[in-house]
Amino acid sequence: MDLPLAPVKRILLRSGLRASASATKEFAQLLEEIIADIAAESAKIAKANNRKTVLAGDVRAAKSKIV
Repeated sequence: MDLPLAPVKRILLRSGLRASASATKEFAQLLEEIIADIAAESAKIAKANNRKTVLAGDVRAAKSKIV
């Protein structure tokens, strides 16, 4: 797991959720998986448009497809 836990914990607290250390780790793992999925889909969209660079619009389109 590469995502730091402190920012994840802050996000959870801002959402009004108190989470145990193990739950915070699970949220972090889930976020990493979601980010990886959106990144892969964004890259596919950029490639389909003959670009190597992913743009913000690609990320939004990928998010709409995945989430």
